[in-house]
Amino acid sequence: MLVLVAGATGNIGQKLIASLLRRGHRVRALARSPEKLSAATTAQLESFVKSSTYYDVPALDAACAGVDAVICAYNGTPELQVEGQLFLFRAADRAGSVRVFVSASWNADYRRQGLGAHESYDGYHCFRRLAELASATLRPHFVFSGILAEVLFSAPGRVSFAPSNHGVWDPEAKRAEIWGDPARKWQWTSEADAAEFSVAIAEREDAAEGGFWTVCSGYDTLEDIARVYGQVRGTPVEVKRVGSVEELREKALVGRARSHPSRMWDYIGYFYVLFIVDGTWEPGSFDNEKLGVKGTSLEEFLRQNPEI
Repeated sequence: MLVLVAGATGNIGQKLIASLLRRGHRVRALARSPEKLSAATTAQLESFVKSSTYYDVPALDAACAGVDAVICAYNGTPELQVEGQLFLFRAADRAGSVRVFVSASWNADYRRQGLGAHESYDGYHCFRRLAELASATLRPHFVFSGILAEVLFSAPGRVSFAPSNHGVWDPEAKRAEIWGDPARKWQWTSEADAAEFSVAIAEREDAAEGGFWTVCSGYDTLEDIARVYGQVRGTPVEVKRVGSVEELREKALVGRARSHPSRMWDYIGYFYVLFIVDGTWEPGSFDNEKLGVKGTSLEEFLRQNPEI
């Protein structure tokens, strides 16, 4: 296949390129800054289409022309979740050749919640519905991967999920903070595995039908994650129980009431944790086996990423 990776120079975009090339596909890249790719990677591309903005329609049309599949790797800002993906989706639909569209949706399964329940997922709700209204033939895929491992550990160049940002992993103090039941498991996926799952979806014979996929690299308690981290790094990790689910819910709601949706990053970390520990985002069965992708173990992930 000839596959377009949109947002190709980002963290997951580059991993998508690597996965596609390993599997023997031709890859076209779309992004604003071609210099962010290594010369070796650029040399293996079918082409690189440089865009000026997410609404650069001529660049989008050129990027989608003649491709078989589009995988979007835009980041999670609201304008890219909705407008950016919709501009890209419409260009893919206009191209006529595109039969597969994998959206940028590596997150928890938000389908049980409506608009306003979790502000940083509102854009995904909107794009899903607008895509249905925009095309009767091109049907997107949505990938529910839980938290990305690089985000969980606040890896360099990613969003911080430290307690100072209302997350649970303190990368400096080497401490995991637990709200509620310590036996609650967390669905997590490495960026590399997220790319592998996405490419496997695009390769399926029934890929044109679109759909929803629940995947993971692992499904573990924070206590187990802390234990494995300590074993791999040879560094003790403190596990601290900080409060109940209802105490966390109160913090989240107070944070929201004191802020505004346009400043959701002031408080949204509370809700990311809340909807995991209260079971709202508890996944059902995983589609790893159906997609033929074996998730990376936590030990392997940590050894592959010594900077974490």
